[in-house]
Amino acid sequence: MNLPALPELRLVPVDASRCGMEGARMSYMESGSAHAEAVVLLHGIGSNCTGWRYVLDALGRRWRTVAWNAPGYYLSDFFRDPAPSNWQYADALAALMDALGIDSAHVAGSSFGSLVAASFAARHPQRVRRLALLGASRGQKWLPAAERAQRLAAREEAARAGAVKMSEERWRVLLGPQPSETAVHLTRQVLMATHPRGLVQSARASDATDVCELGADIRAPTLLATGSEDRVNPPDIARAIAASIPGSRFTEIPGVGHLPKLEAPDRTIQLLTEHFTEDR
Repeated sequence: MNLPALPELRLVPVDASRCGMEGARMSYMESGSAHAEAVVLLHGIGSNCTGWRYVLDALGRRWRTVAWNAPGYYLSDFFRDPAPSNWQYADALAALMDALGIDSAHVAGSSFGSLVAASFAARHPQRVRRLALLGASRGQKWLPAAERAQRLAAREEAARAGAVKMSEERWRVLLGPQPSETAVHLTRQVLMATHPRGLVQSARASDATDVCELGADIRAPTLLATGSEDRVNPPDIARAIAASIPGSRFTEIPGVGHLPKLEAPDRTIQLLTEHFTEDR
């Protein structure tokens, strides 16, 4: 497999009191010049910063590109609260950006990371230049109570079964009908690195959130992009979110599933680059 090299994993202390983390440690990867305009990348519920491998490599040629590891992921400390809110994740991102000296950035989120990105854009609008939501998650608050409970129970069961089992099974749902061997390999690797406690905390935050309730407060120009074969968050989810965010636009990526950043990296990079440079 001819893959771009990953940047080194970095650790930084943050102001944990702002968001209720147990400790002050957060981890991330960074590419590009520290003096360039910033792009911040937010991963999904079963992922981590390494899932942005292709994007880190490409966008780092133009921007300071930072891929975080959310609290509870890949050496970032956990939240104290077993059921943190979406706002705590947004405030954790603000704390990381402060620690890295980033006042504002273009922000891209994948899946659960899109929920965090939207929450951050609504809570800290002055810190988001342009927003991109890939495989966008609406959260589960809008669903009937029985379906919400079923989905959360499934997440908790997956956590109890462990990351190795999740890596063996979950990739089939995440990817499109004809994924490359490389996409399967990378997806399984990021799934296997997921900590059960971090997964459950994210699932509980998602359960209590409806991104469509936040749309009116999002001021950043917003792009939503979803694979046509996404079975986790189908295109209609992104369309509903787009309808709630003034001036946003939606595009469908043909033939791929929930992880276009790994299944269709060239197209994903093109979309992000065009969106982040559109106002120039």
